[in-house]
Amino acid sequence: MTGKRHTKEELNGTLLFVIHLLQEHKLKDWFIGYGTLLGIIREGSCIDGDDDIDIVMNINNYDALKKILLDEGFEIEYGYDIGESRHILKTKGTEQHVTIDFYMANVDSMGNFIDVWEKVVWSQCYTNMQTRELMEYEWNSEKVYVPNNYIHKLKNRYGNWEIPKDEKSPVPRKKII
Repeated sequence: MTGKRHTKEELNGTLLFVIHLLQEHKLKDWFIGYGTLLGIIREGSCIDGDDDIDIVMNINNYDALKKILLDEGFEIEYGYDIGESRHILKTKGTEQHVTIDFYMANVDSMGNFIDVWEKVVWSQCYTNMQTRELMEYEWNSEKVYVPNNYIHKLKNRYGNWEIPKDEKSPVPRKKII
């Protein structure tokens, strides 16, 4: 979903806010994904000119997350064919924060996060299946969750991901990463 372009400072500020918000409410079954993951790993920052923050989250957290967002004063976007879908929670941008896309995922017994909105399978995301732990990545003096084997996933999703490009990803995009 393409929206208003933002500076990396605006995007980074929103990502930091989201990290703190999810930590405060003890939600752990999530990780940065798509363009946000690409920027943090490739550039050490969200991508200047991106339009949102992308989070992949266990769908079991949908109700709790929606309540947290509404309690924090966020408005939920129902356009873009979202309607009342439980497959994505998209916030409207505010003066303080850019749009945040929470892609809801079914998590199976192998630790695959199956994004039910984009229909992308983030394969074997846990570093430890017994404890269902995600990898912690240090960014801006904070710990942010990333999927296990994130370099492999970036390559599968974006091809030669280390070089910035004008297009979002190769076509056709891989659906199992």
